[in-house]
Amino acid sequence: MSVPQEAAPLDLLVVGCGAGGLTVAQAFLEEVDRDGRSPRVVLLERAPRAERGGATRWSWVNVTVDTDGVVDPGVIARILTSHPDVDEEYFRVIEREGAATVAWLEEHGVQIAHQRPPFAMANDYGAMVGGGASLVEAFCALLEAREGVEIRYDTEALRLTTDADGRVDGVIARGPDGLTRRLAADAVVLATGGFEGSLEAVTRYVGQRAGQIRHVVPGLRFNTGDGLRMATELGAATAGQFDRLHVQLVDERTSKPDAGIFGIPYGVIVDGRGRRFVDEGSATAEALNAPLAWSVWRDHDATASFVFDARAARIPGWEFLNQSDIQPYRADTLAELAGLIGVDPAALEDEITRFNAAVGDGDFDPGVLDGRRTHGLDIDKTNWALPIEEAPFFAYPLATASTFSYGGIRIDLEGRVVTPRGTAIPGLYGAGVVTGVWYGEYPGAMSVLRTVTFARRTGAEIAAARVPIH
Repeated sequence: MSVPQEAAPLDLLVVGCGAGGLTVAQAFLEEVDRDGRSPRVVLLERAPRAERGGATRWSWVNVTVDTDGVVDPGVIARILTSHPDVDEEYFRVIEREGAATVAWLEEHGVQIAHQRPPFAMANDYGAMVGGGASLVEAFCALLEAREGVEIRYDTEALRLTTDADGRVDGVIARGPDGLTRRLAADAVVLATGGFEGSLEAVTRYVGQRAGQIRHVVPGLRFNTGDGLRMATELGAATAGQFDRLHVQLVDERTSKPDAGIFGIPYGVIVDGRGRRFVDEGSATAEALNAPLAWSVWRDHDATASFVFDARAARIPGWEFLNQSDIQPYRADTLAELAGLIGVDPAALEDEITRFNAAVGDGDFDPGVLDGRRTHGLDIDKTNWALPIEEAPFFAYPLATASTFSYGGIRIDLEGRVVTPRGTAIPGLYGAGVVTGVWYGEYPGAMSVLRTVTFARRTGAEIAAARVPIH
């Protein structure tokens, strides 16, 4: 059955309007501008205009760089030792080009601020002022101002097309009218995000209880694995750990985007039986949260609560760590608090009593790994151990929420989608989370940095290929 085709082939067709897709398009345009060419570029966005940008739009967006824009080499070293399949060359590029990436973002109106919070952090992070929405709006404005560039909303890509020699030459897409059309293009970039928004895909790859994992931001519902599906239909290789998601703990009661609860190192976390199950002081807030969120879902029936007292609640910057728009449960006694979070009062009182008795001496300092610990518990707390004894008592009920999937399509260092033999599929590129790179551990604050770093390279690569400009 034939599909209607739009008349003129495009110079570049990008599927997705998040950080990856927007960066590729902008970098491509800047490169062809040097030759005085006038390209035609279309970006397809599944979301409506008001929600454009996928997960990028809703996220805080931190980047693992210091005040000079330099990527922390300790983070790179940690990534490279996390799993034998990690692509070292890929991360060495980020290490070399991270400063240039940050500078390029700032040249395009995206501000990165370095204001260290009053809490211990594993690395020096820069925060995107205005979050990911600032990137989406800045780059969409640049692209929309260009003649020959169009962003089509409420439009989903269904299938890649190829010519007689196997070169990718377009996309079959369904528009807001429900009708399908073929858009021909000299180069196609898949920047569709991961498969976090597809319950079918998450259940298939991650496990039977994956439905208990919510989305950390609403934009994830548009990430249904389209790019992964379309590329693998053509024989693309995959990379990354498919049975793992990057997750974080959020307030179970709220629908606020990115309502992360990160204060757990300064209190205790208990399961549905009211028992502690982890050393809450084993790592800094951002380093502990993801593996702890995974454990809550996998090992504790997706049920846990963060318990703290009035003393912890007075730590400067407490609201920064706990981003819910709903106040924590509050009670004058631990027994009353237990009722609010649905655990046995006697069990919670016993657990906290034993914890308090085990707290040793030492100075409490939230800004460093302070060594203030418990002694003699089955699971000791090795830093920031404060007795939970000053009323009122508080608790956040917790849920595990997905941020992005680890597994995706494999690309080379120029962003070309490759086969299992490493052969580039002509005309096809990938950018952002649809490309899989993570195994075992995601260290935090690297997703947008790696996306923009490689999407810039990809845009330049497509332009340098000297495809015809129509």
